[in-house]
Amino acid sequence: MADMETAIQRLYETEFAGLVRHASYIVGSREIAEELVQEAFIRLMTKPPREQDRVGAWLRTVVNNLALDHVRRAKVEERVTERISTVERVQTVEELTMTEFDRARVQDSLKALNGRDQKALLLRHSGYSYKEIAEKLDCPTEQVGVILIRALKKLKTAYFGEAESSRVREVQA
Repeated sequence: MADMETAIQRLYETEFAGLVRHASYIVGSREIAEELVQEAFIRLMTKPPREQDRVGAWLRTVVNNLALDHVRRAKVEERVTERISTVERVQTVEELTMTEFDRARVQDSLKALNGRDQKALLLRHSGYSYKEIAEKLDCPTEQVGVILIRALKKLKTAYFGEAESSRVREVQA
């Protein structure tokens, strides 16, 4: 038994640095590589290979496999974490109800506007340029900005009510 401990000690002194370099190359971290090499030596002491004359090769194989397993586990963890972070957050019933309520309230507020203002806001919201909106409204391009600003103010008044709309203007100023 003492001979085996001496042999392992000698092997540790001669092979440790090289095994750590090899494992570091695979896993990308010296600290993790040292842990993996130590794990390999623990396995050597607890479950030695059958062929005692090839212990060095056995040790390199074990370190290599431990390093590759570590990389595989890290990749799986990364994919799982990525999936978890990209999973859409499910809206609560309350949030869905408020969204529907808001949508209905915006539609009602839009109905309170005249046809030109409704059309201008809907076109802008749909991504139309000022030039395209001017063509659709049959007005000069320079007037589109003013039309949109006035229509938006009217929409806010219809949505929030007169008192709330005044408070919003005060906050914005």
